[in-house]
Amino acid sequence: MVWHTNVKNSKTPQMESLLTPKKISTEKQLEAEQQEEKTLMDLLRLYWQQYCEKSTIHGVRYIYDPSLRSIERLIWSALVITCVTLTCIAYGMLAERYSAQKLQTVVENSQYPVYQIPFPAVGVCPNNHINWNRFEAAKATFLPPNADHNVVEVFTSFVGSMESLAFGQFDSFAEMDDVNLELLDGIDITNLTQFMTIRCEDIFVKGNCYWRRVPFDCCSMFVVEKTEHGYCFVFNSILSKASQQLKEKHGAKFYPFHNSKAGQGSGLGFQIKMDNSMKRNESKLDDTITILIKRPEKLSNNGYTISAGTETYVIIRPEITESSKDIRPLKKEQRNCFFEDENALQSYNVSPVVERDLILNNCVNVCHEEHLRKYCNCTLPQFFLNTDASVETCRASQFRCLAKHNDIFSYDKRLEEDAYFSSAKPGMTCSCLIPCNIIEYYTSLTTLPLTAPTNSTEEQYYKVDVHYQSEVVIKYRTSLEFTSIDLIANFGGIFGLCLGASMVSAVELLYYLTVGLALYLYDNNYYRILKQHIRDLRMKWISGIKETLNEEYGNGTSVKRKTSFVPKRPQPRNNKW
Repeated sequence: MVWHTNVKNSKTPQMESLLTPKKISTEKQLEAEQQEEKTLMDLLRLYWQQYCEKSTIHGVRYIYDPSLRSIERLIWSALVITCVTLTCIAYGMLAERYSAQKLQTVVENSQYPVYQIPFPAVGVCPNNHINWNRFEAAKATFLPPNADHNVVEVFTSFVGSMESLAFGQFDSFAEMDDVNLELLDGIDITNLTQFMTIRCEDIFVKGNCYWRRVPFDCCSMFVVEKTEHGYCFVFNSILSKASQQLKEKHGAKFYPFHNSKAGQGSGLGFQIKMDNSMKRNESKLDDTITILIKRPEKLSNNGYTISAGTETYVIIRPEITESSKDIRPLKKEQRNCFFEDENALQSYNVSPVVERDLILNNCVNVCHEEHLRKYCNCTLPQFFLNTDASVETCRASQFRCLAKHNDIFSYDKRLEEDAYFSSAKPGMTCSCLIPCNIIEYYTSLTTLPLTAPTNSTEEQYYKVDVHYQSEVVIKYRTSLEFTSIDLIANFGGIFGLCLGASMVSAVELLYYLTVGLALYLYDNNYYRILKQHIRDLRMKWISGIKETLNEEYGNGTSVKRKTSFVPKRPQPRNNKW
């Protein structure tokens, strides 16, 4: 049997190897020509189809699914667009909530031990600030020998008006408008006030001072300190040199003192005696004493007045507020507080002598001194912590100015309070903030009648007991209501709920819109054709300009034309980018 071979229709392997390269090059050429015939929109459409087929976002792959009908793809497109719209609306609401930057204060610990915070500073300020028994010695000290009768009379009236001297209480000098106070301008008022002030030994009853049920020498712990109520006797403070010596003596870890117990007799107890012989005969002051409960680093606070012949129980309820670091990026005015390392006194003149922390905690006191300088161009060092030596101390004649503006010095005014009152009241407007981490001592008083130890009418007795209400306190924490982490977490939840996507899906979409698109266009020779297109366009513009110049200057003369040259634009081509 003979087999016949059809040579025409058969190909040997050698022949196929010779034809394959030519076939491949032809296919590449055809593919390149087809790519050049595609427009940019065609490429983008194909690229979007590829993304939809591979996307991890739910519903997107059904938009170009060839197995679905057109109406089904339309329905899925509407669903995806609706979900994307809902996601954008929800994100807008979250972004608005985040931009509001609202603060919230919550209870961090309702059983915080009270011994971990310092006991408050307790100040004792008699209503009568001067001991009239020292008046004759004051005349001999501050007046020249054989002083004129008019000078002595003016000095007597002036010292008599000083008995109730406190910041914002200068109205007692309003009756001295016709008095020649210039005769006393050579006297240092600060030294005169210190000389005439009541001493600790004059009012504290020996053997009646107790701290945590242990007796102590009253005048060893109650030190004389300046306040806006005048010179007072303060326990557990850190402002004066004497209190700093106590801190060095007991150690910074143990002073200011702490207390771990609550109830009557568990804190500070003392008894005061006021002798009427220390008052001048014409005095109209009542026999009262002001008790200050304040932070150890604070100069002054609103006081509580107690009457003679009473036993007063001062009940203290501390509250602690700490601020988280997430509120730090906010403006100080927005969070209404300052952190320890921030400058909260940019608008005030601060003396470099006083410690920065003390100044920050006494911003209102600094503001009061600024107002005193503003209206009367002087200062009274016995009332202020930040006293600059370059500022003149108020002379006796300048007390007329203090009395004239007493309505301003006696009223602290809020920035926007005039909008709530029918008539604007003048006062001191202080733009002061409180510390972001602060301890506030809230106080309530209980007063009972006290049986005097003696029947003498010349002596008035006061008994005071200062103690904690409870052995635990409430600790609050202030933070942002909606932080950046909350924004991300909530948006992630909405993104997953509406689109079934995650952060990887978002990164994937971002990749397809940037790097992936650039690589896709590069693979399809988009940049080469675009570059050639721009080169052709540039050459046409240049040739058009040259032709115009040749027409105008070809014969060596300039010919004005009514119409300006409009470069020729390239004609649109269907097979180019």
